[in-house]
Formats: sequence, structure tokens, C-alpha cells
Amino acid sequence: MSSKIYFSDSGKKSMSYHLTRSVSSLMAKVAPKTSLKATRKLLLTPAAGRKEVALPKNMQSRKLATPYGGLNLVEGGSGPKVIFTHGWSGGVSQFYPLMEKVMEQGFSVVGFDHYGHGQSDGKIANLPLFIKGLKHVLAEHKDDQIKGIVSHSMGTISAVNAIERGRHVMIAPTFDFYNSFQERIYATGIANQLVEKLLNEVETEHDMVFKSLQAEFHLGKQEHILMVHDKEDKFAPYQHTLQQVAQHDHASLLSTQGQGHGRVINSPQTWQAIRQLIDI
Repeated sequence: MSSKIYFSDSGKKSMSYHLTRSVSSLMAKVAPKTSLKATRKLLLTPAAGRKEVALPKNMQSRKLATPYGGLNLVEGGSGPKVIFTHGWSGGVSQFYPLMEKVMEQGFSVVGFDHYGHGQSDGKIANLPLFIKGLKHVLAEHKDDQIKGIVSHSMGTISAVNAIERGRHVMIAPTFDFYNSFQERIYATGIANQLVEKLLNEVETEHDMVFKSLQAEFHLGKQEHILMVHDKEDKFAPYQHTLQQVAQHDHASLLSTQGQGHGRVINSPQTWQAIRQLIDI
């Protein structure tokens, strides 16, 4: 359900907005615990039903134990490693074609499903969990040579938060996340006090402040950044990426047209960026 909120046209208000506004405001007053539980489920549950994709024969999967549950880890190849991290309601299988190409170039690959996604444990997810999940994967390979990270959408935010002096391919990078996140949620009509309570709850649990996690605050700490973004992306504004690239000499951009937010993952421009990454 939350994907319909995060990936929606926040500029439109319908009758459902006004109905949701009235009901959620009333519930927040008469049944605060129940309403907060419902809001948590609504906003922190990734969309289910992603089409299952068979694991390529040249890759292996295993569960990586962490304090928040097991992460479904997919690995293959030999040599320096390229780490892949997906976005909200995505999965490691989105990267299989790219991972196989990287292996053909003489590198090894590591991808995983975030908490609450795919075959990993958990029913809920959030940005702090995205960051912690990636950190656990990086810790598992701390003694290996990491060539770089390939990330998509919300995964781009977790990537720049999880590592410094890294080399990244950021696909459909998400900037000004906090403001757009709030706009889309409030546009559903959910009572402001419920959203604020939930955000405070997540921040307290993970000792992270959402505003400080925004990707634009961490680009300066990276070593090399290659961004791939579609000009018609409806969910992560292309203009925001142009602004960030203009501010950072170590960042460059490959633009696509008509690939949207998801198809851009396996676009020729994305593979071009990854080739540049592994050739550095």
C-alpha cells in the first residue's frame, strides 16, 4: 500500500483525501494507539507481489543473520566486489541482468533484499532500516575489496549514508527526500499528528533523524559518483539531480528519456555508468 503513497501524484486531492482526513483525525483522538498502529502498517509496509524471478545459475543465495532478522543475500563471481542495493518495494532480482554482466567482466557481485522485501525477514521497512541493512552487508564483506556500489531510488540514500569515500552508480537518485516524502503522505489525508508520531517513533528507535539522512547532505563525502536519471521520472525529480551534479565536481550524469523510474535500471546508460565504475 505504501508504494501507492510514495509513488503517487501528490498534487491531486480527491474525495478519498477528505474522507481519510476526517476519519484519521477522529481516530487519532479517540483511539491513538490503534490509529498509530494502522498508520505504521500503511506507511511502512512495502508493496507485495513482485514477480518472482529465478536465481541465475551462476549465483548463490544465503541468509545473512542480523539483529533485525535475516537478509536474503545473493552472490556470484570472483574478484573485487560490486554491491547492489535496491529501492522501496524493489528487490535484488531487479539487478540480475546487471549483476551477470558485471561478473562477465571479471568481478564478483553482492545483492540483497532489504528488510521487509523479497525473501528477507521482516514485515515493515523504513529508511533507517535500509541504511542498517546495507551496513550489515558491507560489514560481512569488510575484508574484501569493494569496487563500488550500485543503488536505485531509496537505495541511493542508504548508500551515501552507509559508506564514505565510496564509488557509486546512483540510479534514479532521490534528493529532497524529506520534503517530498511529507508532501506525498500528507496528500493522502492522513492526520498530521499520526505521521509526526510515527516519524518520531522511527527516529527514536534507530537513533537517526530523517532530515539529516537526505542524500544531498552526504554527496561531498563520496569519492566518485555516476548518476543515471530519466528526464521523465515522476517519482524522483530529474531537476533535483541536475542541481546536485552542478554542485559537485566528482559527480556526473547520464540522462535517459522514456525509461521512467524503474526501467532505467537496465538501460544502456546504466550499464555504461557501471562500466565506467569498474574501469576506474
